[in-house]
Amino acid sequence: MALLSKKSGKTCGGLFIFGGMMQYVVLSSQGGKSYRLEDCIDAPYDASASGGEVFANQDIVEQNLKVLKKQVGRKWANRTYAGIQSKDVLLRTVELPRMELADLKESFRFEFDKFFPIPVDEAIYDVAIIDKPGGEDPISEAVTQCIASAVRVSAVENFMMAADRVGLKLNGIEPSPVAMLRCLMGPIFPSGFNVYALAGLVSSVIVAAYRDNGIVYRNTAQAFAANDPSGRNVANFTRDLQSTIKFATTQMRGFVADKVYIGGYGLSNSQSLRSSVEDMVNSPVETINPWELWTIGNQPKQTYGWEVALGLALRPSEVR
Repeated sequence: MALLSKKSGKTCGGLFIFGGMMQYVVLSSQGGKSYRLEDCIDAPYDASASGGEVFANQDIVEQNLKVLKKQVGRKWANRTYAGIQSKDVLLRTVELPRMELADLKESFRFEFDKFFPIPVDEAIYDVAIIDKPGGEDPISEAVTQCIASAVRVSAVENFMMAADRVGLKLNGIEPSPVAMLRCLMGPIFPSGFNVYALAGLVSSVIVAAYRDNGIVYRNTAQAFAANDPSGRNVANFTRDLQSTIKFATTQMRGFVADKVYIGGYGLSNSQSLRSSVEDMVNSPVETINPWELWTIGNQPKQTYGWEVALGLALRPSEVR
């Protein structure tokens, strides 16, 4: 799912701005299903003059991207996809009348206010059809299961115009939870029900999925940027994971997670994270190093915490 998308070029980059940080990675294909890391940069993002709102002011976005460009020190990737952080993008699982995707996107304009709290004229939205188990309910033949995303148009315009001013041509903008899910799933889509949890630097994301479709998306306040000697963040993260799994059983008939996958910066900060989850869920638990999962060479020293930027650079049919 992309709020905006177009194609061109050879190398592919992922740019994610969140929580006072910018992350930029560039990948190139090495043939087959392996990749090489060409660039991996993190830099501070100063949004203090705009009250902490990342894309509220075009000039501030541009100033920060100029700082990033100096660190890049050469041309941007041939194609770059950017992520919108969870707090700035809305995701909803919706049922819509069955029709062709182009017609579905057009007609959703008239359904928009049923699902999102912002006026449709002030938003950019996208709709993607997903595969969701529907049982034998005959009404399921008349509807299509979809995931809809929306973001304020002002944020996207400020971001894209500032990027253009520094020579960065954005080929697409995507909700960060969608990019994260792609990264943690890996190149071979799983079957059945699974849960993917990102223990993030400034917040965390949990997604209950059916096959390669995210159905339940949950953002949590648990952050793993600092040491957690009390274990409070781990305990709260585990509790949030439990409640998300419980909620998923009300949204997907027959939901039982085949496996719980955990990624994110929290894995480098807390050795107790996996054991805490294993103690509290009734499914096998697996931790994920995305660089190994995607067979990416020239890995950085810090392998955790890049999941969203990597997911953006690994969009299907882009770095292939």
